[in-house]
Amino acid sequence: MGRPVSGPVVVLQSLKGHQNRLGLLRADGFVLRIRDFAESDLIVTLFTEQWGKRTAIAKRARRLNSRLGGVFDLLNRVEVVFYPKSRLDLVSQGALLQGFPHLKGDLNVVAAALLVGRLLDRLLPFQQPEERVYSLFGRFLDLLEAGNDSVDRLRLSVTLKLLAFLGHRPRLTSCVRCGSESGPFLFASECGGVLCRACTRREEGIKISRGLALSLDAFLQLPLERVNVIHLCPEDIRVAVKVVDGYVDHLASGP
Repeated sequence: MGRPVSGPVVVLQSLKGHQNRLGLLRADGFVLRIRDFAESDLIVTLFTEQWGKRTAIAKRARRLNSRLGGVFDLLNRVEVVFYPKSRLDLVSQGALLQGFPHLKGDLNVVAAALLVGRLLDRLLPFQQPEERVYSLFGRFLDLLEAGNDSVDRLRLSVTLKLLAFLGHRPRLTSCVRCGSESGPFLFASECGGVLCRACTRREEGIKISRGLALSLDAFLQLPLERVNVIHLCPEDIRVAVKVVDGYVDHLASGP
């Protein structure tokens, strides 16, 4: 995935996924978050294929003549060599593998991609490889980069799939308390899924029809490349987005 890189990183090609005698690690990863540090440095949160989510400092990355200039923009897929530390890794080398220029040229598309990136930043455990999550996020960005008319549906689908991979799969088509499949339902984030009318007490939630519940489940089941077969009216999409984003917020605000 991505193009070969040139420059200093190639010297360490054989270290991919391994640690050398100097303690250096090498990885491919996506940039999830950046913030300025000191006069010219960046604090970068990376989701790496080999080493999971890491936070690192990229020295002098904000200088115009820096070798790391432009490498650590949000959502970029990058190649890095770094010294692992207990809290804040130190970037030694870095190169851009994929910048997704088409995706970033459309405000609606880049907003969808950034929301999914923020989800990963909030819910991924530190320093724990998540190969399925990494692969799925890469496919999502590739589909957006290629151009897709189903941006909202793609985001709903990838979000639900990522939540499932991370152990937070919501129960969508049957009541979490009694198992009833009769709608309409109340989606209650605190319960991890839907409640039927008989089991709804004082929980806060969002009312959804059985049809929308089945559509949300289809977003979980179908591959990303086929989400355009799920037909939703604008109001259903609005409610679905509210359900899924509310569930993510609930999970991210938990202990």
